[in-house]
Amino acid sequence: MLSYYEESYTGWHPDAVPRQQKKWLNFLSLRFGAIINTIAPIVCFAWAYTQHEAGVVATDGLGSAWAGINLGTASYGFVWSTVVFLVVLTFNCAIPPGVVIFFDCISWLAQLITICFYMQELGGWHAGGYGYSSNNKHENLYEAEVFGCSMMFLGIIFNMILMIVASKACHIQRNAKKEPTKPGLEDV
Repeated sequence: MLSYYEESYTGWHPDAVPRQQKKWLNFLSLRFGAIINTIAPIVCFAWAYTQHEAGVVATDGLGSAWAGINLGTASYGFVWSTVVFLVVLTFNCAIPPGVVIFFDCISWLAQLITICFYMQELGGWHAGGYGYSSNNKHENLYEAEVFGCSMMFLGIIFNMILMIVASKACHIQRNAKKEPTKPGLEDV
């Protein structure tokens, strides 16, 4: 029986984070889920940014800035996940799990931090933070922002799961390198 390291790197396979056993948790489906869950916040926060800039609601001026920050972190998560997905699918190769851990960690932390600050800012709406401005369509803006935040939280969960899977693969690879080689028939 081959060791994990030999099994995962002797041939080409579609998993960017190889696993010893093919379990129900498939890397590409998780990565695709992360891509889908970052498209919705991009659309929501891009629209929210334009609505804040157009003056649909009367805010203290930070609405468009917060929407722009979340738009940037969601865009980073989308670009990173799409690049990994396309590289794995196109070249049918494995990406080192350390690289996946690093960039997923950046995506996870950036989205988590910005969405927490945004939720604090959005919480002011319940206390009268959004006032009426040129029209009375602020409910749609608030609903879009809440939907974008919830989808971003779901994307954060996907990135966290991907980091855990990559960390496990990295740990297994590290231990496989430390294992002594088993003598073959030629060595006996």
